Amino acid sequence: MPELHDIPRWLYELLFVSYALVITGIVLLERRRPASTLAWIFALVFVPILGLLAYLLVGRRRVRKRLRLRERRAIRPIDATRELATTSACPDDLPYPQRGLVQLALRTAAAPLRRAEEVTILGGGGEAFAAMEAAIRGAKRSICLEFYIWRGDATGRRWIELLSERARAGVRVRLLYDDFGSLGTAQEIFAPLRDAGGEVLAFGALRLRLRLRRSRINFRNHRKILTVDGERGFLGGVNVGDEYTGVDHSGRSWHDLLVCVSGDAVFGLEAIFYEDWIAASGAGEHDPNDSAILQRFGLDDLYGRNRGASRGPLVQVIPSGPDLPTSVAIAAQFTAAIGTSQSRCWIATPYFVPDEALLLVLTTAAYRGVDVRILVPSPANVDVRLVSLAARSYYDELLAAGARIYEYQSGMLHAKSLLIDTQVAAIGSANMDIRSFYLNFEVTAMFYDAAVTEQLAEHFLRHLEGAIEIRTASRERLPLAQRLGESFARVLSPLL
Repeated sequence: MPELHDIPRWLYELLFVSYALVITGIVLLERRRPASTLAWIFALVFVPILGLLAYLLVGRRRVRKRLRLRERRAIRPIDATRELATTSACPDDLPYPQRGLVQLALRTAAAPLRRAEEVTILGGGGEAFAAMEAAIRGAKRSICLEFYIWRGDATGRRWIELLSERARAGVRVRLLYDDFGSLGTAQEIFAPLRDAGGEVLAFGALRLRLRLRRSRINFRNHRKILTVDGERGFLGGVNVGDEYTGVDHSGRSWHDLLVCVSGDAVFGLEAIFYEDWIAASGAGEHDPNDSAILQRFGLDDLYGRNRGASRGPLVQVIPSGPDLPTSVAIAAQFTAAIGTSQSRCWIATPYFVPDEALLLVLTTAAYRGVDVRILVPSPANVDVRLVSLAARSYYDELLAAGARIYEYQSGMLHAKSLLIDTQVAAIGSANMDIRSFYLNFEVTAMFYDAAVTEQLAEHFLRHLEGAIEIRTASRERLPLAQRLGESFARVLSPLL
């Protein structure tokens, strides 16, 4: 065999050009967003070894395959419960901009407009966990849990004990966790719950094979859902782990948001949970009217539930994910909501990597005179340094438009919320970043109610007390090295 130095240079160049043309064609045919397409081509051509490894691991898209798999499932709880407990028409007193948002969520996510008997916004830490644990202890029939991260620490073990006790008491307990988000968690932690009669599944199971399944790594179930007896539900940014109770192992405090709802709004949360549960089980290609199948999945209770319509705040529980016909439902909802803003647009998010549409609508709102405020963690507290650098690269445009940006100093801010004017409030699992908008499975509750919006405003202002405002003058004094770092992270932001 010839030595490497004996191979003519022109052959190396020909092979590289062939590689560049083939890989560019493959990425172009995937029809990603232009920014994402260019970023992948840049990485694959100019950093070929690392770029190709990253692409093979997380870059290849399987959206069409996931959509086909969902369409083949005869049991689709989101579709089947769409007409249950819905508000058939927008109330007469709902302002015109909110009517448009309701229609948007109906068209993109088939998210019915329902009512919640009660809505309570909880801060992270002890307050949130106390409320969830009290609901679990009071469960009589069923508990459904879906979390991106389930730690094997003291909090994770305590919850397993609590759920095991309920399972032994005859409550049907189902626990679904994302395998990628919980990679550091030993499987043995779930054994007591299974032994007690509870059911546990991993979404996007990576450990079923010796090698990681690249089709699943990039599509993560980032949802956080808890429902009890079909009557009370929780969603937000809180996972199950010690840090989410208030303080992580390094002593850094964590601050989050969780919303508790009751009434018909819980239908939406349960339907999303069961959709993911069936997908994780690999089943569901059965007759949707088969009572044995419905009972197996617990859907007989969900489908057959019949009760009077709830009163209270209007809400849409909006799912988003790569297996839904419109995979960008939450991105569309946030962008449209910001576009309707007249007086204020307040955002809290741990990860801020806006796409072109979100950046444009935010700057436009600020230019229009809307009070745009964006609250993010300080770089010292954020857990992904590259994402923090990418976020800061957008500051200058937003500040120039008149937006106000705050960095939270009192620990890790993990809250995810959007507040528009006086009557629109959104809380859920989605960050204001490209990954949440286009790749992750997410869920957000959007409320059309003045009292709920005021609740959220109080939490936002409380978090604002622990933040410092970023000024244009401080940005002008940035050293060249930091500006280069931010610019490089921005180029990579479509891949984050």
